[in-house]
Amino acid sequence: MERAILVIPRRSLDQLEEAVSLSETAGYRVERIVKTRLSRRVGKGFIEDLAKTVEEARAETVIFYGDLQPSSRFLMMKRTKARIIDRVTLILEIFAKHAGSREAKLQIEMAKIRHEIPLVRELIRRSKMGEYPGFLGPGGYAIDSYYRHLTKRLAKLRRELETLRRLRGERLRSRSRSGLRHVSIIGYASAGKTSIFNKITGESKPVGPEYFTTLHPKHKAVSVDGVRLVLVDTVGFIRDVPPEVVEAFYSTLEEITMSDLAIFVVDVSEPDNYIREKLSAGFETLAKIGAGRVPLIIAANKIDLLGPRVDEKLRVVKEAVAGVNARIQAIIPVSARSGAGLDLILAEAARAVSDGAAPRAGRTLR
Repeated sequence: MERAILVIPRRSLDQLEEAVSLSETAGYRVERIVKTRLSRRVGKGFIEDLAKTVEEARAETVIFYGDLQPSSRFLMMKRTKARIIDRVTLILEIFAKHAGSREAKLQIEMAKIRHEIPLVRELIRRSKMGEYPGFLGPGGYAIDSYYRHLTKRLAKLRRELETLRRLRGERLRSRSRSGLRHVSIIGYASAGKTSIFNKITGESKPVGPEYFTTLHPKHKAVSVDGVRLVLVDTVGFIRDVPPEVVEAFYSTLEEITMSDLAIFVVDVSEPDNYIREKLSAGFETLAKIGAGRVPLIIAANKIDLLGPRVDEKLRVVKEAVAGVNARIQAIIPVSARSGAGLDLILAEAARAVSDGAAPRAGRTLR
């Protein structure tokens, strides 16, 4: 694994566990964690201290877990001689590792280019000021040429993706016309979405603690009480999803907006504050992609780890969703490991899509 320094702004310390997990999933070994009060722009003093830390740890990469300004990124690269990546780049690297379909690969390449262009513009500006030639490249002419290449490639990718999206939309509409009802399985990363998908469908799709093992939607048709459902396993949510990242897994997210119902999987074995935060992050993401009115079933997963605390955790979930403007059909305790509650999930899903999923108060089915 490549040695890395993780820099995290103090305002994002509640995401430290997520930051370390994402770094390790991307293939980095975090040697040191540096906390800073700075979030977008860093000063010379911080960069000098960081350069010493990089040298001491013999790190090849610095992961800045935030939205770093191009000028600050340039200065950090120049002084530390290390590769500097931010949170968006880190996530896109993980996406690239798991991308399977042509559409996913094209989306990730487009997202990378869109995210890289501001830095290239900064390099062009620096080269005109005489600061760039000789550092990490052959000079201004090559940078200008590279920038033109990126913009042309971006236009081509947009055209190819538009064609693929039209074809996918036609396939989805064809399934709907044939009587199949779409049910997306959604939730925060590592909540157990794919485990539930596998248990219900008999599939053996990859699962694990790593983030984003699912990038391209997985589909499987099942019949429940005479209702034909297509279950769709989707990418895991993360907090504060940047626009570039939303674009990178658009094909998966679009499946949610076109679903008749969504099963929102929540890991209720986690601490109460994590449950609240991840439910909130999920609802924010749904609203951001235009799926805020898709009917939902909340699957309170991993009850096999709770013992007698199941009712206590269900109260936490109910309180967290009480004021949410969402069409919650039911809150159902389940275990992807044992299969407990999954029959209730399927029965409720079949009922909901059959009667049009009329909005109800969140019910808890046992």
